[in-house]
Amino acid sequence: MPFGRSFRRLVTPPSRSDREIARDVAEEVAFHLEMRTSELRRLGHPPAEAAARARAEFGDETRARRALAAEDLAAEREHRRGRWWEDLRLDVRFAARQLRRAPAFAVVAVLTLALGIGATTAIMSAVRGILLQPLPLRDPDALVRLYSSSPRTSRTALSVADFTDYARETRSFAGLASFYQTTTNLSGQGDPERLQLARVDANWFDLLGVPPLHGRTFRPGEDAEGAPGVAVLAEGFWHRRFGAEPGIVGRRIILDGEAVEVIGVVSDANAFPAGRDLWTTTRYTAGERTDAQRGARWIQAVARLRPEVSLPRANAELAAVARRLEERDPRHNTGFGTRAVPLQESIVGEFERPLLVLLGAVVLVALIACANVAGLLLARTAARETEVAVRVALGAGRGRIVRQLMTESLLLSLAGAVGAFVLALIGTRLLVHFAPAQIPRLDGVRLDGAMFAFTLLLATVTGLAFGLMPALQTASRELQPRLRDGARGAAGHLRGVRLRRLLVVSELALSIMLLAGAGLLLRSFAALRAVDPGFRPEGLSAFTVVIPETKYATLESQRRFTRDALDRLRAIPGVDAAGASFGLPLTGTRFSLTFTIDRREAASAADEPTGQVRVASTDYFRTMGIPVIRGRVFTAEDTYEAPPRVVVSEALVRRYFPNEDPVGKYIETGWGREGRRLGGTIVGIVGDVKQLGLAADAPPAFYAAADQWPTDEITFIVRAATPHEGLVPAFRELVRELDADVPIFDVRTGAQLVAGILAPPRFYLLLLGGFAAVALALGAVGIYGIIAYTVRQRTREIGVRMALGASSGRIVRMVVGEGLLMAAMGIAIGLLGAFALSGALRDLLFNVGARDGATFAAVSLLLALVAIAACAVPARMAARVSPQRALRGD
Repeated sequence: MPFGRSFRRLVTPPSRSDREIARDVAEEVAFHLEMRTSELRRLGHPPAEAAARARAEFGDETRARRALAAEDLAAEREHRRGRWWEDLRLDVRFAARQLRRAPAFAVVAVLTLALGIGATTAIMSAVRGILLQPLPLRDPDALVRLYSSSPRTSRTALSVADFTDYARETRSFAGLASFYQTTTNLSGQGDPERLQLARVDANWFDLLGVPPLHGRTFRPGEDAEGAPGVAVLAEGFWHRRFGAEPGIVGRRIILDGEAVEVIGVVSDANAFPAGRDLWTTTRYTAGERTDAQRGARWIQAVARLRPEVSLPRANAELAAVARRLEERDPRHNTGFGTRAVPLQESIVGEFERPLLVLLGAVVLVALIACANVAGLLLARTAARETEVAVRVALGAGRGRIVRQLMTESLLLSLAGAVGAFVLALIGTRLLVHFAPAQIPRLDGVRLDGAMFAFTLLLATVTGLAFGLMPALQTASRELQPRLRDGARGAAGHLRGVRLRRLLVVSELALSIMLLAGAGLLLRSFAALRAVDPGFRPEGLSAFTVVIPETKYATLESQRRFTRDALDRLRAIPGVDAAGASFGLPLTGTRFSLTFTIDRREAASAADEPTGQVRVASTDYFRTMGIPVIRGRVFTAEDTYEAPPRVVVSEALVRRYFPNEDPVGKYIETGWGREGRRLGGTIVGIVGDVKQLGLAADAPPAFYAAADQWPTDEITFIVRAATPHEGLVPAFRELVRELDADVPIFDVRTGAQLVAGILAPPRFYLLLLGGFAAVALALGAVGIYGIIAYTVRQRTREIGVRMALGASSGRIVRMVVGEGLLMAAMGIAIGLLGAFALSGALRDLLFNVGARDGATFAAVSLLLALVAIAACAVPARMAARVSPQRALRGD
């Protein structure tokens, strides 16, 4: 019999087949003809004539049979449908009544399912919102991000000159636009505020397909050098700062001391880059487009593919243009290329692996939950075998029994779905709230109708999965043995124990896989926390200001602001030291410049030394706790009038001065201001400071004296005994006294710097560790359940053993040994699975191998200890069995 037909007979009431209906119709027609023929014969017609006349009166016999068969079939279907729904209603009522009679079982099963399905739904909502949901832009699949590549890195920024050439010489794109992200001071509108700003080309919003909510977006020419300043506001900023005032369009606001006209407002939901308060135009200068500035790579670019152009074809064209640029300017472009990647990948690519790992982990939790509930159902159906046998004896068919048991399973799963959706709603909100700020597109993570449908579908599938096996097993039992077993009061005996053991072993195997992953992340996180960031974060407080060039156009005015601020900081009670710099460690600042050593030019740009640029005041290194390795750091004598001096990091010395003393060497960059280039004589070497993260190597860096090379963006750092919260008002007040139009921002402590960089691995660890803990608990419950059930079923055997002289210790060892045997099997299978899947975690680990033997051994020992603990209570029950009572009960 085909599987589909046999399965259908399990879930639908028996009914007449098409052949049976046709046979009945044929018999009915024959009976009608026979009766009419008999009647005609009684009226005196000969037999042959009576039969012929009866057929003639009846008409087309074939057509009549078809009509009657169709009518019968429709009636049969209607009857079957009504009977099916009636049976289903009765099954649901009976299942609900049965579950009410076993509230403990129902509550445990529903909570287990709600936990597994709810966690899966919450993580799936994150994966959907971050990875799978298309970008809210016009035809987002056609949008790509352009990256420059070099022998040192695969993804870096472009120069203005190179971008101009790519825009002019490529034909694969319907449009290209450049952008860069920065900040700006808003003043003249109450308290000054530092805003997140994106400077973009005039075709930016047209390229992305972002329409304005109010007003308009940029027009051609508004990004030209010298064009009047215009701005487009983000909807959220418009609401927060201006109260959604409709008249904002056409008004002027002051940004960095310059009047800028607001021309429109765009929605936060479909704006890029995300998190910006406003957008202004780029307005590159003619000098920035020259060949001399090709080495200054600092802008980003987005392009839209033409409909007929594929991504490989576009990258091939970009490679061809890159080769021409290398021939045109070998000094700056040798070894450099440009490639396009999908825009969505550029936004979420680095988070794809962690999120998929978490999704895989939560699927394992859901499987463990299903196995756990399946084990509960096996135990419950084993206890109900006498009931099932009686129902079979009274005429219930195998399909009817299966459907009844499946109805109970589905009722449990649907109740679990309701609880799962509530837990998923709470879990999703907590997930978004506690997720690190580095994870993009969190605003798209939410539960909606689609996720509710996903939860319902998942619950239905899991209900079928964990309910079908016990139902089929129960329905397949022979009638007489079950009635005999029930008469002796030992319904089912040990039937189904093997299957339950298999389920428990599966739970433990999945648990060990999750524990191994959590253990690896824990060791990795511990290794990250042990990394020396290169400075002492304890007691540090920092804030940043940007002084507008319209007011502080000269180096002397910038020096004066920095000096005055440092003097006031040192005067704050409780402050032990104060310093100033450009940028903070661990913030990912990537301002790097190439330089020459003793004015010797490199053969090509690929050979030029490169270092991260930093600026440091006299007390900066002491304030930060950065060790001085050799020479000296800046002093009060390193003024603007003195010869230029620089301090270099150990990483720079290792890379560019491997076998020589760098002190006394002269390095110089191409960045010039007021007739002087950034650089100077090396006077000291300081320790490396982590910049791009604790797991990344410290980059080569050099520091210029703040008095010799002041900047308009200044980060002030203090080391103080006073708590950070008590210092912040003093910071705001002293800057207000220096310039009421300059806000402070990025206020944080040294501990917050380290915590921020540790936030993503801590987040992944907590989630995976939580899933592993749930899996371990479910595994322990599974072991306890099967051992306790076995002890109850083997009470007579245990009594016999004890009557024959077995000690309590031997009984305990027997029971615990059974649990440890299942644990050993689960550990062995789980370790094989963990070994096979460990590669998925490789990119998330630091200083620990993906197949670390110590971690695998530790989690195996943990699971074994949990198994022993889970067996302890059933073992004590077994040891206390009274032989007399056990034998008398038999």
